[in-house]
Amino acid sequence: MSDLGALSSYALAVQQMQMSLIKNSVDMQRQAVEILLEGSSDRTVAPSPTNGHNIDISV
Repeated sequence: MSDLGALSSYALAVQQMQMSLIKNSVDMQRQAVEILLEGSSDRTVAPSPTNGHNIDISV
């Protein structure tokens, strides 16, 4: 019975990790769309402690 609890805990942890990755991906895509649709010439992203570095996009 304890094996079932351990497997359930592991499955929940994996699902939470997957949801976190999906959320981060959606957030980054949203930021990219906002930058590309923004009318100003300033196309930089504010630094993020969890999502890497600033980017500069020339279109």
